[in-house]
Amino acid sequence: MTVSNQVRKANRRERKGAKELLRIGLKVWFYRNDRLPPIEERALQIANHGLRDALKAKDISSQELEKKARILDEALRKSGGSYYHKKNWVENVEMFLVAAIVILGIRSFFVQPFIIPTNSMFPSFYGMTPHIYEEEPPNLLERGADKLLLGASHYRMEAESSGTLYLVLQNGSSHRYVQANFPNGRFFIIPTMVREYVFEIGGKEHSIKVPAEFDMDELLSKKFAGIESLRDLPMIIPQDESLSRGRLKLTEKKFSKGDIPLAFDVLLGDALFVDRMSYNFITPKVGDPIVFRTESIDRFNYELGTKSFSQIGEDKYYIKRLVGEPGDQLEMRVPKSIFTNGTDVRKGVPGILYRNDKNIDGSSAFDENRRQTEYFAESAGDQLLADYPGYRAEGLLANRSILKVPHKNDPDNPTGINGYLAMGDNSTDSLDGRAWGFVPEHELVGRALFVYYPFTKRWGPSK
Repeated sequence: MTVSNQVRKANRRERKGAKELLRIGLKVWFYRNDRLPPIEERALQIANHGLRDALKAKDISSQELEKKARILDEALRKSGGSYYHKKNWVENVEMFLVAAIVILGIRSFFVQPFIIPTNSMFPSFYGMTPHIYEEEPPNLLERGADKLLLGASHYRMEAESSGTLYLVLQNGSSHRYVQANFPNGRFFIIPTMVREYVFEIGGKEHSIKVPAEFDMDELLSKKFAGIESLRDLPMIIPQDESLSRGRLKLTEKKFSKGDIPLAFDVLLGDALFVDRMSYNFITPKVGDPIVFRTESIDRFNYELGTKSFSQIGEDKYYIKRLVGEPGDQLEMRVPKSIFTNGTDVRKGVPGILYRNDKNIDGSSAFDENRRQTEYFAESAGDQLLADYPGYRAEGLLANRSILKVPHKNDPDNPTGINGYLAMGDNSTDSLDGRAWGFVPEHELVGRALFVYYPFTKRWGPSK
């Protein structure tokens, strides 16, 4: 062995290992010096100082650095307790706990992730939407790509017998709610409620379970015969069964065993970040897409004396468009010609929303809904110019009914709390403030900020 090898300088890797050992040594001394016997406490302190001085020396040899590190290692073995030679899983748990605390802090005070389940804000935000396969369903690789990019869950029904396809009614309804456990529960492990649809082919029942928030009725209506509602389908009631076992004939087509009568994807609703901080410093503005909790809405409107048309009855997060601030007066005006021009009003009578006696503004959704209603008034029929269907005059905003949003200083407001009115952009498919009333100020969570998933053209800042 040559002399040059005996005095080799410590390299970067050796210094890095020694620094990590010194970090642990100092940590142990700070946490345990008052509990250690004087001899062990003194030995640990000397070992820490020795390794620290060695690391300060630029020309320390590898052998000298290793010697100092061994002295500290021996001291730590005697006095380090659970702080020294911890198992990796303990360190990983600590790391995950710290990360969880940071994430919870961010979620509570800055931004919160939120997934939109329904299409009440369509087309500004998408809830769960179906994609129907008319031809060959996707293969496994294609389904995997759709799952990754679009959050698509695939459903298919394979005929186990031959015959005509029927939808079996459940106590007069198209579906029933059941609890799904593993592996169909939320995140595969949490039991959750789902909708179960039962079909019959050749006398054999087939079932499909979809998320409770997903309305499969519209999918079935469009898939079979292009009808608008399942109510337009012929109902067959067998003589030997009760009304609850009635069946709807979905198609005249005959299916053979092994055929795929129905295949579709349920695309995940828009996942977005909600800005929880801004409303601590600024007041919400009309036009904001707001997220709020529903826990105390029913109670708030009861105390206000609001003549609500329905109650929410659940504690959830909703997203709607803010249309009324405290003290505002809102009115829905139905153009007179709407009633006589042949417009299909089965989904409600179209109206134009006014705020403080002026056309409401502050969002492109307001403009698009007004433009659609004006088109209804000027022409016959119910053609849509875009995806916005026009607002509907219903509930608390029936035609020409003036609705005042409660202000905390109003003498007739017994709650002393500001209220806000929120509506869905998709007025024909939105249960909103027209039905259950006002949102109390303390239930506001924040403003929709950014759509981060799925990766579609809607990805980006919220509108």
